[in-house]
Amino acid sequence: MQHISEELALLAELELTRDLTDAARTELASHCRLEDIATKKRFNVSDSRTDRLFLVDGHAVRLSHGVGERLQSFRGLSEPVDLFGDSAGPQDCCVTETPCTLLRIDTAALADALSSGLEVSDIELDATEGDFLSELYQLINNNLLTLPARPEVALKIQELTNDPDTGIEALTEIIQADGTIAGALLHATNSPLFRAAKEIKSIRDAVVRLGFRNTRMLAVNLALRQTFKANHAVTREAMETVWAHAVLRSAYSYIIADRLKVLDRERALLAGLIADIGAVPIIEFIEMRDTHPTPESIKMLVAKLSDITGVLVINYWGLGDDLVAVAEHQNDWAYRAAAPDYASIAMVARWALLHDEGGPHPDAAEVAAFATLGIDPPAPGEPIAMLADSAEALKSLKSMFSA
Repeated sequence: MQHISEELALLAELELTRDLTDAARTELASHCRLEDIATKKRFNVSDSRTDRLFLVDGHAVRLSHGVGERLQSFRGLSEPVDLFGDSAGPQDCCVTETPCTLLRIDTAALADALSSGLEVSDIELDATEGDFLSELYQLINNNLLTLPARPEVALKIQELTNDPDTGIEALTEIIQADGTIAGALLHATNSPLFRAAKEIKSIRDAVVRLGFRNTRMLAVNLALRQTFKANHAVTREAMETVWAHAVLRSAYSYIIADRLKVLDRERALLAGLIADIGAVPIIEFIEMRDTHPTPESIKMLVAKLSDITGVLVINYWGLGDDLVAVAEHQNDWAYRAAAPDYASIAMVARWALLHDEGGPHPDAAEVAAFATLGIDPPAPGEPIAMLADSAEALKSLKSMFSA
């Protein structure tokens, strides 16, 4: 029992496993073992195919694509370090610089524990849907289904444009580093919404023409648009529908935050765009798993499971708990926050979207987010007053994002 207790303590420290139930961690601990490694010992990622390895104590160097990275962990003082992570290449290896202690966790047992830790008690799943979720989750945790890539360029642009000392040259350099975003930004700048007297051909001129605020919003939109891609007709149509809703939801979120003046409007825009991000790995998995999916089956699985997969993606991107909550509660009309938050803004934006499109939605009086934000719920059949008063601003945002 003393041996198991040491593994339990380490599992409680790991971000990956600390939120498991006590029972799940206890079971997982029986599939773990500590191992002491001598100095200058080399081991490859292929040598640990059945185990996930964590550095508990000591110093090591991880070699990936010819680049070395020093890793260190101090037993009892720091969280164990994941040696190879989820993105290791087949040739990656580690070399110990000092005597080291490793924690080995059986990969299959870890996937089972994480899958059992999902809070799905409030989701009605039939046997097929349950198997789908379990298989999807295990693929993600075994790095067999890649989560959407973090939109690095967009996030760097947001960071830069929030800095009052940032110059146009620095912003231009980052945009030019991504050819797809650079090309799309030029195309948008030359659209009827922004078109100048002469065609704009350089990124620098585009940033000057758009301004920092519009550049930031467009860059976030363009970067995330690349995430919502699928190859086959049915899955591509499903992905395009999700993206179209995300664009509208982000526009509504931006306007709501701008009018309320309680939260950052650009972050609210990002919240609206990523609220449905959980649909992406689901649709990609359906594309891998089913050669003839139906629109109805895709819509049903996305509706039931995208909250869970959305939390996975946003945690993977490291965007913060405030945006994790957006995905977690995006389908929960009863969600009630203690104070105004981005999840509540995204919820009201979703209500507005469904109201305008004629989709099924509850009476506004039944949506707790209205009260959280201090917005008077409109009467049945009526739009939200602040959005109705911002029709021109909404039209401009929608035009910009579809440019």
